[in-house]
Amino acid sequence: MARKSVELSSDFQFGHLQDRRPRQAGRAAGGSLSGDELYLKLLLVTIFLPEGLSFFVGDFRLSAARVMILFSSIVALSRLSQRMSARESVCIPSDILAPAAGAWMMLAATITDGLAGLKGAGIEVIEFVGAYLTFRFLLGSPDSAVRVLRFSCKLMIVVVCIALIDPLYDKLFTYEFVKSITGYTKPSYESALASRAESLFRDGVIRAMGPLEHSILFGAVCVWFGVLAFSVFRSGLFGWSVAGIALVGILFSQARSPLLGYVIGVGLAVFYGATPGFTARWKVVGSFVTVALVAIFSFSGSPIATLVRLSGVSAESGWYRQAIWDTAVPVVLGSPLFGIGLNGDWNWQSHGGLVSASLDSFWLSAALMYGIPGSLLVLLTIVSAFWLGPIDRSPHLSLEERRLSVALGLLTTTAVVLGFIVHFWGTCWILLAVFAGMRANLAETAIMRDRAARAAEAEPIALSEAFGFDVLGARNAHVGRRSRWHSVPVRMEKP
Repeated sequence: MARKSVELSSDFQFGHLQDRRPRQAGRAAGGSLSGDELYLKLLLVTIFLPEGLSFFVGDFRLSAARVMILFSSIVALSRLSQRMSARESVCIPSDILAPAAGAWMMLAATITDGLAGLKGAGIEVIEFVGAYLTFRFLLGSPDSAVRVLRFSCKLMIVVVCIALIDPLYDKLFTYEFVKSITGYTKPSYESALASRAESLFRDGVIRAMGPLEHSILFGAVCVWFGVLAFSVFRSGLFGWSVAGIALVGILFSQARSPLLGYVIGVGLAVFYGATPGFTARWKVVGSFVTVALVAIFSFSGSPIATLVRLSGVSAESGWYRQAIWDTAVPVVLGSPLFGIGLNGDWNWQSHGGLVSASLDSFWLSAALMYGIPGSLLVLLTIVSAFWLGPIDRSPHLSLEERRLSVALGLLTTTAVVLGFIVHFWGTCWILLAVFAGMRANLAETAIMRDRAARAAEAEPIALSEAFGFDVLGARNAHVGRRSRWHSVPVRMEKP
C-alpha cells in the first residue's frame, strides 16, 4: 500500500480535525486574531451605517458595505477556486443557487430595462451574492461564526439605543444628523415628515428607525438578532438581555409584522428546547401549517387578509395587503419570466384602496422586478443552505455552533413568513444572504470535520494492514511506557 494512501487527505481536512479540539482560552477571551474574522466584523458595522453616508460614482450610489462586499467576494471566489482545485470543498446547494439567482436577476433586468436595468440589478447582485460568498468562505476557525454572531448582537444593542433616540426627541435623529453633515436627503422622508404620514408616525409618535432605511426594517433586524441571541446564548444573561433589548426595539418601531415574527421565532425556539427527543418535531409543525394554509386558501375569498387577521395584525392592514396582492398578481402573471423591471408600474392606481406604489411583500416585489424564477431562486438560495440535513446533533461542532445551526433555521422561517407581508431591502437584503452563507459554512464545517475524524480513525487500520502489525496497539503501548516512565519519581542522591 502506498504511503500516501494512509495519510489524511489534505492539510485542509486535517485542519478541520484540529478544529474539533475546543480552544477554551480563545473562546473565553471572546475574540480572535483572525484577519478574516476582524474583516467580517468591520463589514457588519458598515452594513448598519446609514445610507446618507454613501458616496456617488456617476449615478452609482456606493456605500462602504458595497465596496467591502465587492472586495471580499473576489477573495472568497479565489479561495473557492483553490479549494476546488485541491478537491477540498463541500458543495452546498446554495453555492449553486446563489450565483444562479444573481445571473437571472441581471438577465431579467437587462431584458426589461436594458443597460439601466443591468446597472441597477448589478448592485443588488453584488449585495446579495457577494455577501453570501463572503460569509460562506471567509468564516473558518473554530467557533468563528459564533464569535461573529456575538459581536453582531452587541452591535445590535448599539443600533437599538440609537433608534430609541427617534421617539425620545420626536424626530428621525440619525437621518437629520447625517443630513446636517452630508446634505443627503430623501424626498420620501421629507414628504412623510411634513405630513406626519403613518409610514413614519403612528398614534402621533414617530416610529423608531435609527440608521436603517425604515422602521419595519429596523423591527425585522431586531427580530432576527433577538431570535439568534435567545437560541444560541440562552443559557447566559447575554442572550436574554439581547432578546429583551430586541423586543424593546420592535415595540418602539411600532411595526406589527415584526412583532409577529418575533413571537413565531421565539415560540419555535421554546418548542425546540422543550422537545429534545422528538426528532419529527418540524415535520409535525410543517404538516399542521400546510393543512391550515390549504384550508384558508380553499375556503376564504380573501386568504391574505384572513392570514394577516389570524396572525394578530390589524384587520385594516390585512385588507390593504389583500388589495396589493389582488392588484399585483395579475401583473406578475402577465410577465411571469422576467417581470416588469426595477421601476415598472404595476398599475396600483387601478385599485381604489391603494394610496401608493409601496409593495408590502418581498416575494411579490421580487417577482415583479425579476419574474417568478427570480423570486423563487432567491427563496431557494436562503433555504437550500439547510438541504444537506440537520447538523444540531453533530459531535464535531461545539454546543454553540449546533445551537446556531438551529437558530439560523428559525430565523429563515421568520424571514420567509414576513416576506409575504413585509418588503426587505437595503440592510435586510444583505443580511438574508449573510445568514444563508453562515449556515452553509456551518454545514461544510460539520461535514469536513466528520471526514477528517473518519480518516484519522482509519489511519491506524490502514497502517496495520500495510506493515503487518497492530500499529494502534503499539502506539498505545508506547504511550503507556512513556506515561509510566514519566511517572517514576526522580531520586536525588545526597552528596
